[in-house]
Amino acid sequence: MRAHGRLWWAIGGLVTVLVAGVLSPFASTAPDGLERVANDQGIAYQSVARTSLLSYDGIGGVVGVTLVLGTALLLAWALRRRSTGSPRGR
Repeated sequence: MRAHGRLWWAIGGLVTVLVAGVLSPFASTAPDGLERVANDQGIAYQSVARTSLLSYDGIGGVVGVTLVLGTALLLAWALRRRSTGSPRGR
């Protein structure tokens, strides 16, 4: 990969982490669709409070982005290695 391509990946990663870590605490506190249905049906009291790393705060956003990006990159790498050995690959 060229240095120019690496620069764009680095900038994109930095922007993604900043958005997930800095802007996520400002997200709406209004219930989403699933929470609204649970409230309407009277089953919201059965829910478990989110107090882990995967809560709706800055750290949770960064952890989520990292997990999704890592999984996508791993899958792309595995599929690319698999396709280079086949006759239809590059």
